[in-house]
Amino acid sequence: MSREQLLEELKTEIETKRKELNLLVVKDINRDEVLKFSVELDKLIDKYYSIQLDKK
Repeated sequence: MSREQLLEELKTEIETKRKELNLLVVKDINRDEVLKFSVELDKLIDKYYSIQLDKK
């Protein structure tokens, strides 16, 4: 998989997770679930930017 494809895939996954997290917050779901989801999102964002910076 090329770097561009990987970045695009990560970007899509980040957007999906962000939307899902927003829905969890609105639904007033268990705080532990929101935290877990937020950590997953942070990891994806970190991975995305790590790859993006390696590109430069």
